[in-house]
Amino acid sequence: MDRAIHLLYVPTLCCNLSCSYCYLGKQTTEAALKKDAQRAVQTLRHTLDALKAAGVLAFNVSLHGGEVTTLPAPVLDELFGMIRTHYLEHFDALNALGHKKSAPHIKTNLFKFAPFYDLFDQHKVSISASIDLPLALHARHRTTRGGTDWLPRTLDNIRLLARYPHAKKISATLSAEHLADIPALVHDIWFIHRELGFDMNQFNLMFAFGSELNRAAKGEAVLTPATPAQQQALYAALKAEFTGTELEEGLKRNWFDEFKPSYCTNAANCGERFYLLQSDGAVYSCVRGQGIEAFRYGNVFEDPILHILDNGARKIRAVHQAQGFDASCQSCNHLSTCNTGCAVVKYQNQSGKSYTCGLQKTLYQDNPLSYPADDADAQRDYARHYQHTTHPSLAFAQAAPRPKPEGLMLPNDLIDSKNALGALIAADPVLQVLFSDKAFILELAGETLALDSQLFKQQRTQHTLVDGDRVVLHLRRDVLQTNCPEAIRNTLYLQLLRDTPVVYGDEQRTKQEHIFTYQLYANCLEPSTRWGDDYLQCDLTGLLALHRAHFQRGVLNNLFVTTLFLREYHYQKQKANAFYHVQTANLPFQNVEFHYLP
Repeated sequence: MDRAIHLLYVPTLCCNLSCSYCYLGKQTTEAALKKDAQRAVQTLRHTLDALKAAGVLAFNVSLHGGEVTTLPAPVLDELFGMIRTHYLEHFDALNALGHKKSAPHIKTNLFKFAPFYDLFDQHKVSISASIDLPLALHARHRTTRGGTDWLPRTLDNIRLLARYPHAKKISATLSAEHLADIPALVHDIWFIHRELGFDMNQFNLMFAFGSELNRAAKGEAVLTPATPAQQQALYAALKAEFTGTELEEGLKRNWFDEFKPSYCTNAANCGERFYLLQSDGAVYSCVRGQGIEAFRYGNVFEDPILHILDNGARKIRAVHQAQGFDASCQSCNHLSTCNTGCAVVKYQNQSGKSYTCGLQKTLYQDNPLSYPADDADAQRDYARHYQHTTHPSLAFAQAAPRPKPEGLMLPNDLIDSKNALGALIAADPVLQVLFSDKAFILELAGETLALDSQLFKQQRTQHTLVDGDRVVLHLRRDVLQTNCPEAIRNTLYLQLLRDTPVVYGDEQRTKQEHIFTYQLYANCLEPSTRWGDDYLQCDLTGLLALHRAHFQRGVLNNLFVTTLFLREYHYQKQKANAFYHVQTANLPFQNVEFHYLP
């Protein structure tokens, strides 16, 4: 698979509740449940097949609504089975990406949790239950379609959820009204934890935001979003109450997770990875963007998958651009962590910055090692990068005057997307292998490293070796067959450089000094003892020890790895394609940098 995405599936928009702050507006009451039930399974099956055919892997398939449990049990049973089969079919690929999903996940309001308990248990379904806190507001704002309070039933279902043997959590969406009585909210967290028996470490908070769809459906019943001051007051109160208790882990790890960089709301462009699918085939950004044309990416029954995905990235970029690059974000040393926040909420609020900016900064300040602030140089570099990628018109408007003719001159079409290095690689199967981050794996003093080209590394990582540390290189067998008619003629090709600069060549460039070039023929490589039949290995421990006299204390060494025939193809490509040559003037091969201590 060439690409991995998060797929949120909404098999029906129908809901059995009428929450006052619902941002889906009238969509939950106008949904045709019978029609959704008839097409729900087929739509998901069609989409997973289409994604697979396009080389796209859904690493997470979660069910959302509306309310999922309004669907008949046989439909849910089939959906759960399909998702479990998907995870098993792609187990190896998912595991390689670091994803451990094996069971379906649903978001539910718990209204019908008890009747579906056995079905959920059978499929080991992961449950995210949505409630209101304080619980008194649950009775007021989370009513049935007929306006009836069902809080006693909610409490019974939370007790049942506490006994549920598989993954589960509770979430709550908070408005200004919810935060008007923070002591009551704190009390009810303890009540659920101690009296109802649900471990409230598994809890997360969200904040309601303004929604045109909600205002159109609810009119005067719309709840007011919490102010930045209220958000931070809540955090301060929870921190004071729960620090040092059995719920401190939840406070630090889960409760405010939505506002941390692991969540979609902090993606530079969520349209590149996160998608919501409806049973009618329509694809939107997420639950927040459902029903809003600016966040509709296409339809899986009408549009090619890759067109839908590309359209998502384009639309999210357009939303960010429409709101501008807020001045305070431009100078913020946490821009690389936040990326200015959720595109949908920025669209709804007509704001260029995150609606939880102050709260996020407080979280970062309380966890400085997890979320370190960028120094001045790094902040300036990232702000420039973010502006060029997300707000290019601003970057051009602020660009310095063009250099005079005696300055460096580059061809105008160098910036064409088809000439970018990524596009050149995508169009050339040999380059895809040459630059692959799955071709070579290094065992380095007990650590396993998947080697990548230095041209694509987001950050520079340096390692330290002590004389005697074991260093073993593993490579895929099929790499030796790439661009090579007979693998027996191919070699593993290693180049070791050190950071003692020398100047040479026609261009008189300053380069790292070469220590050695080493080749080992394919038939001399050994079967990998760690990565199975698809891999071969070469123990480099002795080779590095042989050259220990050339390693200098405090001087970085740079080991490049490729094959003889891939190296030859690289230089042939440089001769044939000027755009490739310009962008690969430095060695593009997979590499690792290390200090060597005798």
